[in-house]
Amino acid sequence: MAPVPRKLLDTLEERERHLREKISERRDALDVAARPLDPAGDVADKAFGRARAEVEHDLIEMSLKELAGIAAARERVANGTYGECIDCGEPIAPARLAVNPTARRCAECQAQHEKVSSAP
Repeated sequence: MAPVPRKLLDTLEERERHLREKISERRDALDVAARPLDPAGDVADKAFGRARAEVEHDLIEMSLKELAGIAAARERVANGTYGECIDCGEPIAPARLAVNPTARRCAECQAQHEKVSSAP
């Protein structure tokens, strides 16, 4: 396997840094959302607070999943399998990795995976 371009590794590092900052911000927002806006607030105020807290929680979960993808990509770099499709073993196109540096599958296998995963 060819060495992983430094620019790609830098992209992973920058994305991880950005996600960690966003998670911190979202956790702060979640704390704020958990507090009642007005102790005497009506049902609508309380529902808004709960909905806001749910959204913040979901955004944190999405960021944590993306962080896990970055960690997995770094592991593939370390063991020399970065850029290889986990399904067919063929190289993942550099253009695909440039757009999605955490990609685990080539475009063809990813399309097949999504087709199978979305089947009823």
